This record gives sequence, structure tokens and C-alpha cells, in this order.
Amino acid sequence: MDIGNLLFNPNGRIGQKEFWIGVAIIFGGNLLLTWIPFLGTLIWLALLWVGVAVYGKRLHDAGNSAWLHAVPWGVSILLGVIGSIMLGGVFIAAMAGEGDVNMGALIAGGGMASVFFLLSTLVWIAYTIWVGVLKSDAGANAYGPAPVIDATAAPVEPAAPTDADLGESKD
Repeated sequence: MDIGNLLFNPNGRIGQKEFWIGVAIIFGGNLLLTWIPFLGTLIWLALLWVGVAVYGKRLHDAGNSAWLHAVPWGVSILLGVIGSIMLGGVFIAAMAGEGDVNMGALIAGGGMASVFFLLSTLVWIAYTIWVGVLKSDAGANAYGPAPVIDATAAPVEPAAPTDADLGESKD
């Protein structure tokens, strides 16, 4: 497996194993980068491209366009905007009193806003699982030849033929 091709080239196809390796790299990178203030943000931007390459090639493997990857981004951005607007409105409403902060309104509104952020996370989890378990196209498709299967994997034994396969009936 060529890790550079996996992470940076959006063309071609990858199987489930390579996809989950790419997702683990993206997840681990994002987790580590939250602790690095400015540089982490710059590297996070590069990880956006890595996500497009990894998810796009897996979508290609199932015969889908990589543009499908824009759907969870759009949903996530929309939910984030709604949550942020709610959170801003809650802070404005909580501070609108005569110097007193309405803590009940602040907590309730913050909880409602966090529901939208949680929904965004759930959208990504569901999308990632869906892309990860997509059935691959058996042969070549519009996005290239089928990915090479790891030769070190255990071979799958064919099932024994049944009476129905042999054309026999049990009457």
C-alpha cells in the first residue's frame, strides 16, 4: 500500500481496509492537532484534502462520484451555523437583563445549541460507516480497475454446492 497515494491522490479506487486506515490517520491527526494552536489549524486544512482523497476513492470503488462527499459537509455546515446562531442568540438574551445574567436561559439555550453540534457529529459518524461498508464494484468501473486485494489475507473457501445448485429436487 502506497501511503502517499492513499492520502493525497483523489483518483482511483481503494478497498475497505485502506479506507479504514485512512480514516484512522485522519481521526488521529485531528485529535493530535487540537493541542497545537496555530500550526494545528494549518495542518487541519491539509487534512481536509486527505479526507477528500480517502473518502473520494472509496466512493469511486463503489461506483459513486466523489462529489457525494459534499453532502455531509453541507449538512454539517448548516447544522453548525444553526447551532452558532442559537448560541449567539442565547448569549445576547442572557446578557440583556439589567446587569444580571439569566443562568437558566444560558444553560437551556446552550444545551439546545449543542444538540445541533452533536447532530453534525452523528452525520459524520453515520456517513463514515456507510462509506466504509459500501459494496465494491467487482471489476473495473468508470473510476479505474478494482483495487488489488492483499495477497496475505486468508483465502475464502467456496461454499459447498447445495441440491438446488445441482438441479436436484427432493420430492
